[in-house]
Amino acid sequence: MAKVLVVDDEEGVRSFVADALRGVGHEVAEAEDGQAAAERVAREAFPIVITDVRMPRMDGMALLKLLRAEHPDTEVILLTAHGSVETAVTAMKLGAFDYLQKPIGSPAD
Repeated sequence: MAKVLVVDDEEGVRSFVADALRGVGHEVAEAEDGQAAAERVAREAFPIVITDVRMPRMDGMALLKLLRAEHPDTEVILLTAHGSVETAVTAMKLGAFDYLQKPIGSPAD
């Protein structure tokens, strides 16, 4: 199973995603915003980062750019409740693995 960092300023969303991933056997860490995630990945490698787009201090797009530059092997999945085609295209051009619209369903759905 993979080691995953879940990044979201909404604690409920963050813990939901983290718990779902733990439930299927992944090792999961959490960060409350992009800045906290950047600090975490500077100390510890994560093959997968799942991040919200809109967050304080450092948003998901800035985190994606940082990860592409400093950790190019990390796969990044962006989540957003405020998505647009333009934002999705930009994310994919920047190297996002995927771009998902909130709300997301449970693994049982």
